[in-house]
Amino acid sequence: MKRQLVRIALRHLGRHPWQVGLAVLGIALGVAVAVSIDLANQSARRAFSLATEAVTGRATHQIVGGPSGLPDDLYRVLKVDLGARLAAPVLSGDVAAADRPGRTFTVLGIDPFSEAPFRPYLGEERGAAASSAPGEAASERRAPPPRDRLSTVAALVTRPGAVLIARGTARDLGLAVGDRLAVRAAGIRRELTVVGLLDPADEASLRALDGLLVTDIASAQAIFGAPGRLGRIDLIVADDAAGRARLDRITRALPPGAEVVASGARAGSTAQMIRAFQWNLTALSLLALVVGMFLIYQTMTFSVVQRRPLIGS
Repeated sequence: MKRQLVRIALRHLGRHPWQVGLAVLGIALGVAVAVSIDLANQSARRAFSLATEAVTGRATHQIVGGPSGLPDDLYRVLKVDLGARLAAPVLSGDVAAADRPGRTFTVLGIDPFSEAPFRPYLGEERGAAASSAPGEAASERRAPPPRDRLSTVAALVTRPGAVLIARGTARDLGLAVGDRLAVRAAGIRRELTVVGLLDPADEASLRALDGLLVTDIASAQAIFGAPGRLGRIDLIVADDAAGRARLDRITRALPPGAEVVASGARAGSTAQMIRAFQWNLTALSLLALVVGMFLIYQTMTFSVVQRRPLIGS
């Protein structure tokens, strides 16, 4: 009896291949969309983590001030008077490309000599102050020969407006080492010079550095018109009794308006936006799955209604 029913069902399906195809397509689409949205969620979390590390680095705490930032003399007090060896000054902000409408960059002003424990990718640059032959197309430029890292750091510190840029960003913009990049900060045009390319080992880190311009803290102060000011000071403090005691001493030495915050607290608002984005993606995947189930239901219902005379007999 079962074999006979199976043969009848298969014969009917063979006579209506489009119904079978639509049913299979509905199932495949529903599952594929749900899986793809889940993958998008994971990619968003990964991208957020990499982007946060690209700017925040491995700092455990940050000293932040008000809208005007911090006096740069505070950095000397931390290093010399309080013995905070793992401290790094930062001044960051957004600028717009002067000659490329709609393109923006994040300028990250740092002290290259204090950055190794915080943002190790800054040691993965290549080339310093090399230029292409006149008239050579950007796409045909050969990569500059490797240079000693100290040469790149020296160029970054001594040349006003010198920046490091990610290899992928340079490729997209058609820039090579030695080229100039015009940006606008607060409506003022600034000329920057590419002195090196950030070249991380993996593509994920390279994508996280997209649109990031790394420069010396003095150049960043000139770009943003903030002489003698810092945006924040990154700290790495051990999670033990000695580390907590050092944090207490640092907190007592801070000027009015400055405070020490955990790095995770600074990223809290961005993390909330990422979570909201993930919830939207999840809701979209569930909606797509419901639509797929509806398609399957309608297809099977039509199949049953079409066979009602046979089933009724």
